[in-house]
Amino acid sequence: MALEVTSVRYFETRRGLGYQCKTNVNSVEIWNDGNGGATYTTGGGYTLHESDLERLIDNYEFSLNK
Repeated sequence: MALEVTSVRYFETRRGLGYQCKTNVNSVEIWNDGNGGATYTTGGGYTLHESDLERLIDNYEFSLNK
């Protein structure tokens, strides 16, 4: 199944902006902790590159602005 972002929650940290993204696959989320680390997935067997994960988020946000 192709992974798609269904919602994004942004939050501020001492070092920057973090985010938590829900996806169309139960238990799989995309995270960035806002502390200068990489963007990553949790809860599933998806091994996408960080730029691919961020592209999924961009696609979701673009769909909201139509």
